[in-house]
Amino acid sequence: MNYFYIVRHGETENNKVKRLSGWVDSPLTSNGLDPTQSVIAKLHSTSFGAVYSSDLGRAFITAYEVVRGLCIDTPIIRLAGLREVNYGDAGNMFSTEAYARYPKLDRDTHYVPPNGESLSYMYQRVFHTIDDLNRKHTDDTILIVAHYGTMAALHASHIGQDFGEHNISEAYPHDYIGRFTFHDSTVSSFEEFIATDPH
Repeated sequence: MNYFYIVRHGETENNKVKRLSGWVDSPLTSNGLDPTQSVIAKLHSTSFGAVYSSDLGRAFITAYEVVRGLCIDTPIIRLAGLREVNYGDAGNMFSTEAYARYPKLDRDTHYVPPNGESLSYMYQRVFHTIDDLNRKHTDDTILIVAHYGTMAALHASHIGQDFGEHNISEAYPHDYIGRFTFHDSTVSSFEEFIATDPH
């Protein structure tokens, strides 16, 4: 069985001012990688056989920082399937403006914003990608660096909650680490990874 660890990217300029990003690749803030140091500390005793990240820059840069901090000697493989949901025309809007203009955004799992994708479609995209990775590896420990929505999709599936409802009721800070297993195309376990204090 493979074990997956999923990490959220560092804080971006859009996160800081509460703009929606999605496929808009907002840069990290000057302190954006600070939470990543906590991730590195939590994972210091975990050995990884493979590292994957979303192909968006904020995730890849975070993955690079984690790999460097953990001295992982394996390439980072970038996958578009791990991207955040595509907000389409709502991308880069302040969240209050976006939700006022598109009230179903981030809440209705099947709503498709103009030029974007639904949460349902994104959910299927993420699961197809994870299923491929799970088939590719055997008894491996795999690190994924991606987005809030990516881990929310996986967690919502495991607890049997509607993705849209889960998206507005849960929180995944930038130093969050989720650990999950995947079997028969489903998330068979999902938990927040809490490392023991190395001191």
